Amino acid sequence: MKNITVIVRNLPLNTLRNAEALRMSVGLTLKDDKVTVLFLDDGVWNTTPLDPSRINGQSSEKEFKILNTLKCRLLADKEAAQKRGITSFISKVTLLEKEEIARIIADSDLVIPY
Repeated sequence: MKNITVIVRNLPLNTLRNAEALRMSVGLTLKDDKVTVLFLDDGVWNTTPLDPSRINGQSSEKEFKILNTLKCRLLADKEAAQKRGITSFISKVTLLEKEEIARIIADSDLVIPY
């Protein structure tokens, strides 16, 4: 079993990259690997209850629910969330300090930045 970490760093409303990162993360669970999704920098906005349909964007709520059901870890940078005033999340997202995030990345067998 490999530890795979997917890093999402971009705003959710100006690209399909983030939705693809979440769909790919779901696909990575098909092999018995441990998948973690990290939301860093502006990527923390992906964890909030936004309404992307207002600008013809896609919602990622389905992928979040699937990742939670598959017991994938959804982690966000606590400092980035606080800096942006984010207090509400659409899913079970754990906020971590930068030191913990660095440890998770270092312990990963594979890191996929998006």
